[in-house]
Amino acid sequence: MIAAALLTVAACGSDDNDSPPVPSVAATSANGSGTSAADQRTDGSKPPTAQTIEAMINEALDPNVPNAQKVLLVEGAERDPDIFDKLVQAKEENQGISYAVTNPPIRQGPNKARVTVQVTSEGNPPTPVEATIVYQQGRWKLSNATVCTLLSAYQVESPMCPGSTTSSRKSSTRPSN
Repeated sequence: MIAAALLTVAACGSDDNDSPPVPSVAATSANGSGTSAADQRTDGSKPPTAQTIEAMINEALDPNVPNAQKVLLVEGAERDPDIFDKLVQAKEENQGISYAVTNPPIRQGPNKARVTVQVTSEGNPPTPVEATIVYQQGRWKLSNATVCTLLSAYQVESPMCPGSTTSSRKSSTRPSN
């Protein structure tokens, strides 16, 4: 359901499929720079590695990580820290979907980068999806545009998204693949 939001990182942006994917993780990149993941999350001079971005997504989807900590992972999430509960639920409801960050992030200006996420779901060919990250308040975060695109596709409103006022689900049905 929504988990890509983070993904959405994960798995966000636009693709030709009407239903956005919800990732589970399949890490594919290694951090060969010797820089810790924590350092990469706060080093504004360059975007974090693909592996670090996947770690950020995993943390956002981990039911054992407090929402107060997850807020640091998504741009604007402080306006709706409870959205992470819906993301965790979406991941649990969509265990047949996996993703892998397939390339290093490409800078899109001083405080933004994009990355391609390869999304795979049962019975469908892998789909490349573009996602963005932003450097804000001293750390790299999954972009709110990436997460909000995914949330709206699943009819979930959130105060962190333009045009939304509440964190609610409009419908109990999820999109079909």
